[in-house]
Amino acid sequence: MAIIKSGAGSDLLTVDATSKAARVTLYNPDGTYYGEKPTYRASTIIPLVAAVTVNVPFFNIIGSASKVVRVKRIRVSGMSLTAVGYFTINAEKLSTASTGGTSTTPPAVPMDSADAAATAVVRAYTAAPTKGALVGTIASWRALWQATTAAAAGQTWDHHFNFGDMPETKGVTLRGVTQELALTFPVVLASAGTLAVDIEWTEES
Repeated sequence: MAIIKSGAGSDLLTVDATSKAARVTLYNPDGTYYGEKPTYRASTIIPLVAAVTVNVPFFNIIGSASKVVRVKRIRVSGMSLTAVGYFTINAEKLSTASTGGTSTTPPAVPMDSADAAATAVVRAYTAAPTKGALVGTIASWRALWQATTAAAAGQTWDHHFNFGDMPETKGVTLRGVTQELALTFPVVLASAGTLAVDIEWTEES
């Protein structure tokens, strides 16, 4: 086994005696192992009767003043309150955060209790906010909205928005408290609905 010493400091690089390969451990800038970034989830605690204003967020995550936030996935499920009909949900990236409205803030739960508290903010809206500046729509999903009063009652829909599900992709990256990822209804709904939404993201320096 050989050891190579840095000429600029006391750092050492070990070369394996058998394989002749350098031994390295990959780290993130904050000192955590590469691929093991602090990860958080948040979920609507009770069925959400979502704000249904067209092109305005009913669920969002706002970035952090101190960390880079990367959203990995959002799952949405639910049904209409009264009328069967088709509906669409868009995932949109905003360059300024939405303001106002009536919302709850689901608790951000760390997947590892050793990780620091989350710094991103998640909101679920029951009355529409003022939407931030749109960068663009990054995903769209359309499905049939079943009604609680219909013969098909009990058949809910379920959809996963996956971002950065490949190792080489970043996910939706939010830098600073002015950036937001939001879910919106781009067309008028036949009825308000009850939803369950959960989200997973990472935070790093």
